Amino acid sequence: MAMKYPDIDNTNYFTNRALSNKEGEKTGKILMFREKGKEKFYLRMKCPYCGHMQEREEAFAKKPYRPVCEGCGKKVAIVKLKKQ
Repeated sequence: MAMKYPDIDNTNYFTNRALSNKEGEKTGKILMFREKGKEKFYLRMKCPYCGHMQEREEAFAKKPYRPVCEGCGKKVAIVKLKKQ
């Protein structure tokens, strides 16, 4: 799948952030968004646990969103960012 970028005005969810492993080190990264009117999210993720790179579309039933790494099988929670 080719890297996809959103039209920000046409999204109802967008995040691009670093992901921490269990030691608190920021070793992963995720770009994730959902376009308006669509059920599935597009995500590109580097797993913070094993470093596996993955890119796919996936639907989530509830928050926090938890994509599963295709490499190691661990769930990565995408929690709401706190306001500064």
